[in-house]
Amino acid sequence: MNRHLVNQVKEYVENRKEEIIRKYGEFVNLKDFWRDIEDVNIVGEWLKREFEAEGVECRLIDAGPEAGRVLIGILGQDRPGKAILFSGHMDTALASDLYPDNPFRVEDGKAYGPGVLDMKGGILITLYVIKALNAVGYKERPLKILFVPDEEGLHTYTKVADFIRENSSGCLFALNMETGLLNNSLAVGRKGRLGVDVFIKGKSAHAGADFLAGISSIEEMAHKVLDFQKLTNLEKGTTVNTGVIKGGTIPNAVPAECMCSLDIRFKYMSELERIRKAIAEICEKNYIEGTACAFKELNLFTPFETQADIMKLFDFIKDIAERYGLPSTEPAQVGGCSDATYIQLAGTPVLCSCGARGEWNHTLREYTVIDSLYERICWFSAAVIDSSEISF
Repeated sequence: MNRHLVNQVKEYVENRKEEIIRKYGEFVNLKDFWRDIEDVNIVGEWLKREFEAEGVECRLIDAGPEAGRVLIGILGQDRPGKAILFSGHMDTALASDLYPDNPFRVEDGKAYGPGVLDMKGGILITLYVIKALNAVGYKERPLKILFVPDEEGLHTYTKVADFIRENSSGCLFALNMETGLLNNSLAVGRKGRLGVDVFIKGKSAHAGADFLAGISSIEEMAHKVLDFQKLTNLEKGTTVNTGVIKGGTIPNAVPAECMCSLDIRFKYMSELERIRKAIAEICEKNYIEGTACAFKELNLFTPFETQADIMKLFDFIKDIAERYGLPSTEPAQVGGCSDATYIQLAGTPVLCSCGARGEWNHTLREYTVIDSLYERICWFSAAVIDSSEISF
């Protein structure tokens, strides 16, 4: 029976490839840079209409004055069993003034445009999973969607991360529809991320006439940057990158102020605690007498850790691909962070990188492999159809 339904899904997708691409183009041509709240909300309304047309009961929920609204919905709330969650983000990283008019285009089996990969492709796959399952009469368990407006902004100005945790609990499993990997792997783990801004104050003076009266903030920062870089531990997957330094005003003045921004990536919470302690110690230590240092933590993403339930879910999804003649997959560890971590913290098993496959996120070269849309609509529809086979 299930094989028959999956074959019907494949036939549905095969007969609607042109429609899928038209809908993709309509979606990608909508601007939604995460800082442009009005544009993100327009996209949220568009998606709400699209999902509601398939019977999904949707709500757009205010996320505060610094972000667009969250889209949450459920299909078949009265169905038995736990829901399967499709999650991700509506916003894109490319500033609106960089968008060409109607940027979506198709060339040589690839689709191009801002957000086409990260992650409008994943949302489109979700929409057509629901369309396909409705078309073949699937009604076995609820399906839930959760798409947020400010992931590209790392939820800096909102409590969206808490909202994800609250609203992804109690699901059977989740597929986070983030950027798909070119080799068709699925992410079973992602590094966490912490940003740290460091500020040093010294004393300005004329670099020629009063050199000794000055206290160089940049010289102090140079010592600290070398200490920060030494915190990297590649064996444990921990990296510390000083990505930005700003200081001074003119060449002939001793600089009174300097700041730097650190990007810290880590696989394990124990490494996060080590790094936090070490940064505090580095900032407390003075190399140049008279300088003062302060620091501020920003945008903490805890790691998405590879746990037993994650691998059980991966094995199930891999078996689905093999069972129905779909492209094979392997587990992957990914350096970039994602909202999958908050779903995991809610106790729901989740896989990430489930969206369309492609390259060059956040650039005008961004593209997806079009066939991956069709393959993954079939793949994840089959996973829903056979979901009675897995429990946690």
